[in-house]
Amino acid sequence: MEIVDALLDPKTYKENIKKVRLIQTHTSWVFLTGRYAYKIKKPVNFGFLNYTTLKKRKYFCLRELELNKKLSPDIYLGVVPVVEKDNKITLGDSGKVLDYAVKMVELPQSRIMTNLLKKKKISYTTVDEIARIVADFHSKTLSADKKYGSLRIVKYNWDENFFQTKDFKDELVTKFDLIKCDIDRFMKKKKDIFKERIEKNKIRECHGDLHSGNIFITDKVHIFDCIEFNPRFSCSDTTSEIAFFTMDLDFYHRKDLSDFFTEKYIQYSKDEYLLSLLDFYKCYRAYVRGKVTSFKLLDPHIENFEKEMAKKTAKSYFDLSYLYSKSLFEKPKLIAMMGLPGVGKTYVANRLGAELNCFNLKTDVIRKDIAGIPVEEHIQCSFRKGIYSKNASFDTYTEMFKMAEKYLRYGKSCILDATFAKKDMLQKVVELADRLNLEYRVIHCKCSDEVVLNRLKKRKKEIDASDATEEIYYKMKKISEPPEIPVIEIDTSQEIRKVIKKIIRCI
Repeated sequence: MEIVDALLDPKTYKENIKKVRLIQTHTSWVFLTGRYAYKIKKPVNFGFLNYTTLKKRKYFCLRELELNKKLSPDIYLGVVPVVEKDNKITLGDSGKVLDYAVKMVELPQSRIMTNLLKKKKISYTTVDEIARIVADFHSKTLSADKKYGSLRIVKYNWDENFFQTKDFKDELVTKFDLIKCDIDRFMKKKKDIFKERIEKNKIRECHGDLHSGNIFITDKVHIFDCIEFNPRFSCSDTTSEIAFFTMDLDFYHRKDLSDFFTEKYIQYSKDEYLLSLLDFYKCYRAYVRGKVTSFKLLDPHIENFEKEMAKKTAKSYFDLSYLYSKSLFEKPKLIAMMGLPGVGKTYVANRLGAELNCFNLKTDVIRKDIAGIPVEEHIQCSFRKGIYSKNASFDTYTEMFKMAEKYLRYGKSCILDATFAKKDMLQKVVELADRLNLEYRVIHCKCSDEVVLNRLKKRKKEIDASDATEEIYYKMKKISEPPEIPVIEIDTSQEIRKVIKKIIRCI
């Protein structure tokens, strides 16, 4: 296109620019100049989004500016016209208006949260801050028309999803019929939950597109690019917003951060009832991401290699959507993951939690959260002193069981990740299971001293909640009491896929 070619030319801009980079989505072109970013909407019509006329694109540019200033006023600067004058395309001058661009401050692409997630450079502290920002935003944003939380609109959105992906059914959405069956069944059986969310005033004007690709992490958190094109997507139950972000963390294999975010958001918002719809909306959000990624296959402006990548990504989203749909009617599982520091129980718990869609509750995380210490901050204190004292440990386990009961009562499976060095704490697993009439499994993780010591050395270089050292390992080994209830023993020195398969066979 002529406009795209012109805006890729540094001479088009007034400021001194050496190079212009282009980023494309299925709806926009974004031109990065080094100092500013200019976003132009593609003249596309996907039914739920229509940018086909200049008038519409101007309106939605102005709407985008207005909405995004609520969360990122320091990024969004204005809307500028793209004009033609004297056979030359420029920005912001007088002349024949060809299009409009949203002008933003350009932040480094390396600081987009998605890129940092892939490099394992996102901390619990950052996720905590995002939870606080989002909870505060939801408390202040306007209540939306109740119809956007109604089952009628929710069903319409799902029906639209299924209709728009029917052509991808065999190649990408391999569990199409199973997902549709679970979703239809849930909406029929859980009508009262949707009504209650409306009564609790949880239908709000939300961000609408809250995922890691729309968050910059610099010296502060910048949340940008909220939906302006359709209130049916931006106005929703706040659960849908939380589901989008947590699904995204799940997708990037950070179930630990996903679970931590959920708990912190609940603490800040005082809205634990969102758990009743969380997996339903996670399923929806994963499906939508699969759908919009699939649209790249129909875009003539996108290269073939990128389309092949889009196929793989879309299928992964659809598979994740199926994982959530399966959880909607499963009886919750209670799994205790026990073992000495460094045996790999947390790594196994993370992988197992992702495989089974379980909430992972970790004493390493809970202990520091109770103490008001950043989770990833390493604490040096004597054995069984400070936050590791007998009383502090008792409080930590008590909080873990309290959280587990909350999640289990909402039908969410839980993995309790702790040393369980004392048999009285293992007995509390049994008591919790009996109280809720659930089965339980205890996975006892073991490996050689040599493997443990190697892992403890490597752990020092990573963002990790554990403070375990070689000295602590050996001292814990001396005081640990053998379990008196049935356990499943696992050698964690084996390849992780074998470990997970064995556990799943046993539970």
